[in-house]
Amino acid sequence: GAGGGSVWSTVVNNGQLMPNSTKFFNSYNQPSLNGRGLVAFRARSKGPQQPTRGIYTVDLLDPMRPVGFVADVDSEVPDPNNIEYPPGSGVLATFQEFPSFPRIDRGSDLIATRGQSQPVWNYLLPDGPETSVGTSGCYATVGGALVTGVSLLGAVADATTGELVFPWWQVPGAPAGTRFDQFPGAPAAFDGHMIAFKGNYTDPVAAIGRTGVFVRDLTAEGGQSPVVLIANSLMAIPGQDPGAKVPVLFGSTAPPSAGAGKLVFVGLDNEEAPTMGGIYLAEAAEGAVLVPIVEIGDRVPGEPAEANEGTTFTRIGEALSFDGRWLAFWAAWGSETRERLLPCPVDGNADVIAACNEMHPDGYLAQVPAHQGVFAYDTFSGRLSTIAKTSDDEKDGFADFVYWNFSGSPGTGGDEGGDQEPPRWRSTSFVAIDGLGDGAFRAVFKARLADGSDAIMLRVGPGENPAAALVSTETAGVELDAGAPAGSLVTAVGIERDGLRNGRIALVASMLDAATSESWAGIYAANLPPVPTCAGDANGDGTVDGVDLAMVLDAWGPCSGCAVDVYPDGKVDALDILQVLGSWGHCQR
Repeated sequence: GAGGGSVWSTVVNNGQLMPNSTKFFNSYNQPSLNGRGLVAFRARSKGPQQPTRGIYTVDLLDPMRPVGFVADVDSEVPDPNNIEYPPGSGVLATFQEFPSFPRIDRGSDLIATRGQSQPVWNYLLPDGPETSVGTSGCYATVGGALVTGVSLLGAVADATTGELVFPWWQVPGAPAGTRFDQFPGAPAAFDGHMIAFKGNYTDPVAAIGRTGVFVRDLTAEGGQSPVVLIANSLMAIPGQDPGAKVPVLFGSTAPPSAGAGKLVFVGLDNEEAPTMGGIYLAEAAEGAVLVPIVEIGDRVPGEPAEANEGTTFTRIGEALSFDGRWLAFWAAWGSETRERLLPCPVDGNADVIAACNEMHPDGYLAQVPAHQGVFAYDTFSGRLSTIAKTSDDEKDGFADFVYWNFSGSPGTGGDEGGDQEPPRWRSTSFVAIDGLGDGAFRAVFKARLADGSDAIMLRVGPGENPAAALVSTETAGVELDAGAPAGSLVTAVGIERDGLRNGRIALVASMLDAATSESWAGIYAANLPPVPTCAGDANGDGTVDGVDLAMVLDAWGPCSGCAVDVYPDGKVDALDILQVLGSWGHCQR
């Protein structure tokens, strides 16, 4: 089972029928889950005819675990939607694809997903002709019902008055009536009623493509509260010399993660070869100040201190896991790379496979950073610590944390400025973090081991605890799922940034019996073993000593949400000193 004796249970697998369908589940994206155990996931049936694809839920607290339905490719897009397909049928525009994994709020059942659809809104232009718009949006469950969180309808105007019909969806920080073009990546759901997302748009005056990070309250102002700007590509990267004549602007922003009224995102001057930028923290509110967390050029923890470029961050990954306090991310340092030949996919969308073979008939030679790792940052204490690093050392044996896939939409372009990105090789890394409330965290991450196998690893930090494999491509299928083929091994395993919460993990795995060619897949959950607490450890180093006592004395007085409040009641006082003295010594996590 899972490391430390956890037992895997099946959330959903290929033996189950999809809701509203006669087809069986066949494949899944990485799941997300909230603090109480509601799992949200994207899944599809088998082809060759058009497969069913949709967003679904399973409640781990329900002993029967029925599959809940959020939306699929036969679902009507929620309001606003005024176009019937075919005309006169009474059926409004439906979804065509859900391009990213769904995400769920840590503290509620709010789920956010991205959807591509048929155009949803038909209207008259001032000079008479009709036009249809709205093929993309972010959607969220409010009170259990799917609503439109943000869409491409921000430029729709009344033909007679010229007034915007949906002014709340125009792009803030752009000329009035500018609409979004696309919402790349997966929108985040947080605080019970908020979404945070990346949005691309075209400046109508300069005719230049721009990008930004935005939030929107789904329930305020009767559901008509405006989109709020957090950062965009017209903003100067924070921390530059105020005397600089031409400040460097954000060239790229990445989809944010959010929680507890705050959001984090990666913003860089140049996505391909960054020289400036990093991870920024901001309040989820208008006019929020961007606070740098980790930046290109910062020293890598645990690396030698001599001032050379080989020990500072040169790349920072986009996929951030954030629980409102703890942040986990991938990063690389130095300039050394290793080559990896990537073969084109053999399973999946036939057009995508064909596009890959046409572009890369001999495979794609990727350059992978030699020095890379996953890291944790405590936004309360400002402490950066290492979760794992690549190593030539047999003891660790982490060879790589970067994973590649060839994806996109063949034949894109045209309608609404090319809604989906053309197919190409993309890389990402996978880490999820879960704070333990006393200066410690659990983190799970995906790693390639020295022997070439892939594993989902668990590490409790900070401190010196070794990482343990929860499941790997050496694991017997029946260890995860009693319904898996008897002789099968796990062939692929995946975790996402919202896949670890309150000591519970949810992941996706595929299995194959090489002898019989029987395959199987599903989503699986486990409760991780409890971690011994270390309640007086103010600096999180695994020992309660004079340093912790000094930190407590230094922070005396009101101290809401700070790491030094080891008796967490919003103030540092005699109770915190008693907590430190009562847990004095080395506390093994």
